Amino acid sequence: MTIIIMCQYFSGPSIMQRVVSIDKTGILLYSEIMDRFAVIAGLTGIVLLGIAFLTLLSLIIRIIRRKLKFRRFVLSFLFMVILAGFSLACIYLSLFVQTFSRYTHEEKIGSIYAEATTDAMQVYYVDEQTNSEYDFQLVGDQWMVEGCILRWSETLRWLGAGSYYKVVRFRGRWERADGRETTEFEIQPQGKLWRFLLKNGASLPFIDTAFGIGAYQYPDAKTYDLSINDTGFILRKSE
Repeated sequence: MTIIIMCQYFSGPSIMQRVVSIDKTGILLYSEIMDRFAVIAGLTGIVLLGIAFLTLLSLIIRIIRRKLKFRRFVLSFLFMVILAGFSLACIYLSLFVQTFSRYTHEEKIGSIYAEATTDAMQVYYVDEQTNSEYDFQLVGDQWMVEGCILRWSETLRWLGAGSYYKVVRFRGRWERADGRETTEFEIQPQGKLWRFLLKNGASLPFIDTAFGIGAYQYPDAKTYDLSINDTGFILRKSE
């Protein structure tokens, strides 16, 4: 199979603005809402737990000084127990929401539009992290985006460490190859750092693994959002 490398790069506001507009409103993403809820629930639990501790401390001091009647002691103790239970429930809820948010987190990193031509595909790609625009052709009946991803250890991911990734290239592919020619377009070189991480990442501290990723689709009249999570690329039609 012959691989022809085609490298073209265009900058400026005109290319993708004809096809897709980048959403830059201040609307909170679902994951951001979950993160804020986890923080609020956790802080609420800590504050209530502090109040419960102060209540217990006050009870002990008043018992020592013999200034507390039995009925008053029972009511104060029950209040302290209920408050402590509610505070622990808030803390556990915060931990659960934080864990759920980390393992369902997605980050939109770009937009892709591809239209089929007679013998190829015209592809438009916007990198929303750098506001860079690319316009290129690929040979094939499907387009594929490829890159690399590094997964941090479970502890760092739970604490909020996002995926470290790199979009490397787009490639044309055939549903049935049959030895037919394809082309590829390089967004940026893989580089020495990623070569090292791919070969040695799993043996480094605080790193789970590092590996290559890819996702492909057919060209159609829809724009696709390119997102990433802990497992790789996600292609989803824009709303």
